[in-house]
Amino acid sequence: MDDTDPALFSFVKLTVSDIDAASRFFVDAFGMTHADTVDTPAFREHMMTGRKGSATIVLFHWKDGRAIETGNGYGPVGMLTRDLDADLARAVKAGAKQKGETVSFGPARIAFVLTPDGHEIEMMQMAAKAAA
Repeated sequence: MDDTDPALFSFVKLTVSDIDAASRFFVDAFGMTHADTVDTPAFREHMMTGRKGSATIVLFHWKDGRAIETGNGYGPVGMLTRDLDADLARAVKAGAKQKGETVSFGPARIAFVLTPDGHEIEMMQMAAKAAA
């Protein structure tokens, strides 16, 4: 990046009630890695990374025990998958709850899950292109 490049999208931050449980969820459900921790007297963050080229999910936890609200002013975190059925089953096994039915939308199959803290994740599998 040079000085004239715009800001680079790098991470999404989710506030969670139990940071260790949330970290295990993203490891078990999506194969992410706990890459780094920021620990202060007021809060703790875990940086969760996926494969090279993917954005980071930062899990944020207030240490004072305050209640969290997921709200409705944002959309779901997006995950691309090559095998929606297998990845959906893995996420549910890790503690997610499927929201609605798996649907087809144009060339894509899409399923939504809620994490144990209620954050919405959209999982999308694009249809394979037919061989020419």
